[in-house]
Formats: sequence, C-alpha cells, structure tokens
Amino acid sequence: MNEHIWTAAGTDITIRWKLNGWVAPSDVQGYRDKWRYYQNLPLRQLDDAAKEQYEQVLRKAKVMRIK
Repeated sequence: MNEHIWTAAGTDITIRWKLNGWVAPSDVQGYRDKWRYYQNLPLRQLDDAAKEQYEQVLRKAKVMRIK
C-alpha cells in the first residue's frame, strides 16, 4: 500500500541506475585524474604569484576545482 506514496528517494533515478550496474563518472578514478590534469594545465607555466592570482579568480567566479 505504501509503494504509491511519494518520497524524495523514490524520485532519484540514479538509485535505480546504480542498482542496474551504472557507475557515475565522478566515482571513476580515471575520469577524476583526467579532469584534474586538464584543470591544472593553465598553472604549469605560471610562477607562484600568478598561480595564486589564478586561484583567486576561480574562487571569485565560484569555480569548483577537483583536488
């Protein structure tokens, strides 16, 4: 009888996908490593002061970086 009552967890389709074997890209270490590599490309040619300025710009723009 309770199967027709709406619950927030019942509307999350990723739960159903995970039960069928789907793995979120954010859970795959290879994908996280790839995005970390590409996020760090702009920092490679910068000195320490420029790196800090770059990080401040990202924080001001509220850009999340993969750590």
